[in-house]
Amino acid sequence: QRISQKHSPEPCCTDKSKRNFIMVSTVAVSAVCAAFPFAAGITSVLDPVRKSVGNKKKVPWTKVVSLANLSSDGRPAKFEIILEKVKDAWTTYKNVPAGAVYLSRKGDEVTAFNLKCPHLGCAVDYRSKSDDYFCPCHNSTFGLDGSVTDANSPSPRGLDTMDTKVEDGIVWIRFQQFRPNIPDKIPLS
Repeated sequence: QRISQKHSPEPCCTDKSKRNFIMVSTVAVSAVCAAFPFAAGITSVLDPVRKSVGNKKKVPWTKVVSLANLSSDGRPAKFEIILEKVKDAWTTYKNVPAGAVYLSRKGDEVTAFNLKCPHLGCAVDYRSKSDDYFCPCHNSTFGLDGSVTDANSPSPRGLDTMDTKVEDGIVWIRFQQFRPNIPDKIPLS
């Protein structure tokens, strides 16, 4: 006589399929956790402010004055710098006052000195009687070439120059601010 065995249907989930599910789930969750720090850093890569920092190509040429308005004898004249367009992250501003410069002309060559003293950023004055530049905050003096003229001057370097060009009788400069109180001329941005 045959003993009939009841054949039970296979369970829907075997131990092997449970192990596979747990392993795949664990690997997937671990991959997501590992990718999170990289994903968080994407905003700093895409941030337009960070992209423009330190990029000299981004310093725009700014129109200052007609070459004919500068004294041909090299006597400096002070001019305010108005940037036509400034981008700050996602906002664009127009006609922004940025600072001031002294311009001096010899022939068709123009030299531009930042008005700020390289010591602590005070405004430098041109003194016509002594024919030099003077910072009233800490008594730094500079020659017409921008060099420090007093050995006891607190200024760590001469006046900061900027790139200039003359096109169609108009003087243009690349206006920049520089880090104060250090010997090297390093742009702020």
